Amino acid sequence: MKSLLWKILLMKFILLNILLVSCALHKKEAFDQVVMQSQQQMVGGNYQKALDYYIVACEKDCDDENLLENYLMTVKRIKQIGNMALEAEDFVLAERIHSVLLKNYSHFNKFDKSLPFTKKSLRNKLRNCKISLSEKQSRQYLDRRNFEKAINSYVAYYKEYPNDPVLLTNLTNIILDMKFLADIAISKEDFLSAGKIYYALLKNYKHFNKLYESLTLPKEFLDEGIKNSRLQLTKNGLEEYRKGNLAEAISIWKDVLKFDPNNRQIQKAIETATAQLKDLRKKEI
Repeated sequence: MKSLLWKILLMKFILLNILLVSCALHKKEAFDQVVMQSQQQMVGGNYQKALDYYIVACEKDCDDENLLENYLMTVKRIKQIGNMALEAEDFVLAERIHSVLLKNYSHFNKFDKSLPFTKKSLRNKLRNCKISLSEKQSRQYLDRRNFEKAINSYVAYYKEYPNDPVLLTNLTNIILDMKFLADIAISKEDFLSAGKIYYALLKNYKHFNKLYESLTLPKEFLDEGIKNSRLQLTKNGLEEYRKGNLAEAISIWKDVLKFDPNNRQIQKAIETATAQLKDLRKKEI
């Protein structure tokens, strides 16, 4: 009887060990899969998904030391990539990474004391990324003479950080540089560029009106700049029209619509000249 009882106990012990080994193997397989999937997302630059695998895994087993260790290493690696992007002036990537880390900060509570950053430092880094990005984008657009995008690059960030001294300085410089370029354009009789600059500034007046006023750049001044540019180009187009240069007149008047798109008088002049040009070409055939 004792022998039978001993055999039963021994069998139970063996089965329990088999079960424990099986669970351990299953746990290791699940752990390896999380690490592999997260690394694959890291390589692809999908930092949110790289974190998601650990977030889900930790919800199931929040006391697994190996899991937490690898999770922490992944978070640190993402932050390192963000820092490198910032140093390389890749502000788009740097902003994206710091946004992801800030968004997921509440999930890092298991090892927040081991993190090389705080929630406050992430916010500051994110602010620096956005401000630097707005400046870089604006300057690139200005170099390409895309005046609307040059000023529009600041709209969202100005709403978010209206009192940031660096952003205000950068934005002020852009506005003054655009005003300076408009002055140069007028001196060279490049009324198209001048008109486009005044138009870009005027379209954003509602966003930066206080700043404009502090720079002695009232709405009336911008309206006048557009008006003068329009009158000069309209006159130039009319001169070409009277000479019989209909195609040239149409081209000049189309330039007016680039900064005065709702000008019905110019639209009508273009329609009339275009119809006349078609008739002339038919007669030539």
